[in-house]
Amino acid sequence: GFNFFLLMTGYQLASLDSSTRNLTANKPVYDKVENFDPSLARLNTLSKLVGYCDSLYNEKAVGDDDAALKKEYADIASSVVRNRFYHGYSTYGLSNNYMAVMMEQVSIDGLSAIVMPDDILEYPYAACSQQSIVLMEVLRQKGMSTRKVGFKGKLGGHFCFEVFYEGGWHFYDPDMEPDSNVLAAYNKPGIAFLVNHPDILLKAYRQYPKEKVMDLFPTYWYGSVNTFPAPRAIVFHKVTKFLSYTISLFFLIAFVWARRRYKKI
Repeated sequence: GFNFFLLMTGYQLASLDSSTRNLTANKPVYDKVENFDPSLARLNTLSKLVGYCDSLYNEKAVGDDDAALKKEYADIASSVVRNRFYHGYSTYGLSNNYMAVMMEQVSIDGLSAIVMPDDILEYPYAACSQQSIVLMEVLRQKGMSTRKVGFKGKLGGHFCFEVFYEGGWHFYDPDMEPDSNVLAAYNKPGIAFLVNHPDILLKAYRQYPKEKVMDLFPTYWYGSVNTFPAPRAIVFHKVTKFLSYTISLFFLIAFVWARRRYKKI
């Protein structure tokens, strides 16, 4: 019943990025190293983000090769999302989903971690799972097939995804930001190719310790194609957001009614 649903919701949220979750009240701080453009904060809804990617794509796109156009759009959208966020886990607060926050306090850690794309875009920071969810949704709206790629090494976990075009799957990691030029030299290969060619993998992720890269990426596993990565979690958040607002309205109405009744007495 409901307890099982809640347990599975917590599991999905926790498994999105167990290595980088930051569920404290402290706001993540930009490290001045990764790609980040504060001006892109204006892209605070999925429709605005898609519109901006469309405008960049229309400036560059030439020809009518469908596969090449998909690759071009995927690369543009990936670059935009890389620069839209810096790393940090965005979570709901008491002001926008207090039901999820309060349930997290008494049940499963991670219930307030955001998975709804539009809500993630309200923040300048997002974790690997959240950045991938946003980018996957952008590409899904453009008719591209995507699938989650998860990792669980001894030192922590990670969340990326692949996009299908030109007859194969191509790996994207907007959060850890591998060298795009290195990957482009091999036509943005899938994760399986990169793991089978550790020299290329290490070159692409040369900003990270070799031990971390080789502990993490060989553990890859795939999610289902064209499936939202956390289906129970997004339902949970939609329900708790609705309840957060409606219950608040109920108590407000009850307070006004009680006050008027008290004045009559």
